[in-house]
Amino acid sequence: MHRTHHRITSTVAILGELAVTDGNRVLELGAPRQRAVLAALALNANQSLTTQRIIGMVWGATHPAYAANLVHKYVSGLRRALADLSPQQRVSIESGGGGYRLAARLDQVDMSLFHAHVDAARGLRERGEHERAAEMFGEALRLWRGPLLGELPGIAFDDEREFMETVRLVVLEEYATLSISVDRHNEVVGLLRETLRDHPLEENLARLLILALYKSGRTAEAIRVYQRLSTRMLGELNMPPRPELNDMYKAIRRHEPIPTTLV
Repeated sequence: MHRTHHRITSTVAILGELAVTDGNRVLELGAPRQRAVLAALALNANQSLTTQRIIGMVWGATHPAYAANLVHKYVSGLRRALADLSPQQRVSIESGGGGYRLAARLDQVDMSLFHAHVDAARGLRERGEHERAAEMFGEALRLWRGPLLGELPGIAFDDEREFMETVRLVVLEEYATLSISVDRHNEVVGLLRETLRDHPLEENLARLLILALYKSGRTAEAIRVYQRLSTRMLGELNMPPRPELNDMYKAIRRHEPIPTTLV
């Protein structure tokens, strides 16, 4: 899976392994199940989750009979840990509605900030501010440090992890398309290449990487990306890349210009 090494800037970080930070200080969050309770609340920041919903996310269908008592115990432990945050970084777990909610500013949970950046980038793109939109998409993607809650098990986390990876891929395509359209090809090559290693049959990612490499003058690399994709698709899916990608490959072989269209 993709692994990046960006510094954590939000208090509660879940776009990667779960972490709660205060400047350069990383808080100790306790046992895995206690961490999982915080993860469930962070996935739904500023929304109340019933105790039963938390149990379902943390244990699934095979939870112990005393799981509700464990949730209350873990919340108490988390409250003690979060009390160690400085006033500027303070987040809290509030009771109510038969459950709990993580109370935090938008910028204090990295997934919330990711969605806000993506919304802002799409607004900028609609107004024709493509360079600024590309920068904002890039800021959103730099919040990711690895798979969502990569170290925590749980059926609900697996579902959310898969969903958010799909969201990330869509945003990456938007980012790369805009960046290429404003002649910032080199900025997206590394991330596209890294992500394509995890998703080797994603034709849209391959198309964008080929285009970025070709427009950067790296024709031989662009050709190799297509050839690897074609070999893998024929071997695993018994089908070639789609016709428009094959047409791009032929144009590159002829050293023809390739127009860039926006998402």
